[in-house]
Amino acid sequence: MRLSAFILRNLEEILQEWEDFAATIEPLANANKNELRDHAAAVLKIIAADLVTVQSDDESIAKSRGLGPQGNADTAAETHAADRVASGFTSEQVMAEFRALRSSVLRLWAKQVDITTADDIRDMIRFNEAIDQAQSESMARYAKMLREAQNLFLAILGHDVRSPLGAISMGAQVLLQDTTLPSKALKVGLRILNSSKRMDAIVRDLLDFSTSHLGDGIPVDPHRVDLSLICQNVVEEARTFHPERKIELEFEGDAIGAWDGARMAQVFSNLISNAIQHGKPDSSIKVLMRGLPDAVVYEVKNQADPIQPAKLRTLFDPVKRFAIRPAGERAISQTQNLGLGLYVVKEIVAAHDGKVSVTSNDSDGVVFSARLPRVVPHRRAGDN
Repeated sequence: MRLSAFILRNLEEILQEWEDFAATIEPLANANKNELRDHAAAVLKIIAADLVTVQSDDESIAKSRGLGPQGNADTAAETHAADRVASGFTSEQVMAEFRALRSSVLRLWAKQVDITTADDIRDMIRFNEAIDQAQSESMARYAKMLREAQNLFLAILGHDVRSPLGAISMGAQVLLQDTTLPSKALKVGLRILNSSKRMDAIVRDLLDFSTSHLGDGIPVDPHRVDLSLICQNVVEEARTFHPERKIELEFEGDAIGAWDGARMAQVFSNLISNAIQHGKPDSSIKVLMRGLPDAVVYEVKNQADPIQPAKLRTLFDPVKRFAIRPAGERAISQTQNLGLGLYVVKEIVAAHDGKVSVTSNDSDGVVFSARLPRVVPHRRAGDN
């Protein structure tokens, strides 16, 4: 008996064996068994139909990689994943279900059929390809829903933190304006103000990180600005907060064009802050802005130990940077920051159709370079 016919004729027995396994997973204690069984039945019916559908070698290879054709509507595997998220399943448990479904079908089929012919072997191969496709669809939806939930949580957290943080900053400013306070109190007030500004920058990066994953990236509002003036203000602010560090600033050419001035100030500030944090304390930081005919190039150079190629590849991705750290460096006490600043730089530059890059060697140190085209896309209707 061909595998497609076997699946349809023995659907109930296959589902029962699969359900017996699924019932051993704790999150299913209060789940709707009939609804979840319907998902598995739908997946098997789709696979049975697929087994008797003509396909090319390229389609076969694509399906084994989880890259089979997908329509606009949710597949049964995707719907299954959404319910598994709601039921509290881990990704490992969802994967185990698909392994159990694969095993149930092939084991029961082998009990009834001597798998010896070329058609039987082809059916088995195509069945595995179809299960791979369904599993990939399910896990992609599962991961997407978790990412969206996590980013929404971060966005709400960042938004809620900004209100009390603003009150702290305003309170510190009031203290600094009181000339009757002793110098020790004023020094504490200044420290509170500086710390609140630093916290506000961290929260801003956190909001940008989370919201960029929820939509189409970081929104920008380009208008006519002079990047040299914005850069100069950022450098002066950095010099004020870090008087012990030498920051050199150089301009070449014209830097007037259409960009989001506030966002570009964020780019300049994040790159300079990164250079201050990771550069050698006794070395100077060099900031250069060059106006070219079709773009403006912004560079920040600092002297530091060369960055390993593996780390360079993940420098603008805070999640991957954190993931590749040794286990001993993942503790909160060992983590100076999450590296969101460079991610935000990349997203803002990309929103302006620009590119950001980094080089690192013994002679030049670490050089971050952002190239910003003078012509940027107009905002789309409905953008904020």
